[in-house]
Amino acid sequence: MPGKRILIVDDETKVGFFLKETLESLGRGYAVSHVNSGEEALDEMSRQPYELVVTDLRMPGISGIDLLHRVHELSPETRTILITAYGNDEVENESRRLNAARYFTKPFPIDEFTAAVQDVLDSQTTDAPLLSRERLERITQRLSDLRFEVGAQCILLADMDGRLLAEIGLTDSLSPVELTELMSGGFDRLFRVARHLHEGHAFNLTYHEGVRYDIYAANVGDRLFLTLVFDRRQGASRIGMVWLYTKRAIQDLLELVSPSPRPANGGFPRTGPLR
Repeated sequence: MPGKRILIVDDETKVGFFLKETLESLGRGYAVSHVNSGEEALDEMSRQPYELVVTDLRMPGISGIDLLHRVHELSPETRTILITAYGNDEVENESRRLNAARYFTKPFPIDEFTAAVQDVLDSQTTDAPLLSRERLERITQRLSDLRFEVGAQCILLADMDGRLLAEIGLTDSLSPVELTELMSGGFDRLFRVARHLHEGHAFNLTYHEGVRYDIYAANVGDRLFLTLVFDRRQGASRIGMVWLYTKRAIQDLLELVSPSPRPANGGFPRTGPLR
């Protein structure tokens, strides 16, 4: 079985090769490549997928932050690590907004870096079944059915960290990545309410009624959530119908994303943080 693929992006060739050789020497079977720019990184990713991209911040052409954004849009399942000699709170906050798994300021202890890489890649193991081709096809079909049932413009599936996993329909000028990032922050408080009420199962549906868009968000267990977008120019959404069909779809999605059977009473998994 081929090792997980890592792409090192750094315009300092010596640094890039040092990180490459260090990761290859771990004996974990990693397939490590090195390129000198963000543009080369995007070309490389168009040819084959990578589980992890490690990028410097300041480079000629596309910056590390810009590259994080492009990777997040093009390949949401790819994890990222940002390294820089020019770190500050603004850069760190932006890297977190773009879901960078780790952030390192040069110089950094190499053992901390290699430990972080291993942790990030090992954490993908539990998520791998969700992203398998067969499951993703079945998930996409169920989301297509839901979109037809409720008349949504688009439906997005993401994890609770805001990482986009599936997208159905047309988003027009909306950024699906930014939208799921924004919507992901609303569920933690709802989960805390469920725990306060000693309720093991919870279905939460939130609603934004706007001038141009109606937007709904509903949790799929405690790991994933749906975002449904309706263009009000095509007619206002009907909240009762959205609630009914979305809840039915979530029951089906829970079966598709979970390797273990759901509770016999058909309830939702116990709420809590994703670990």
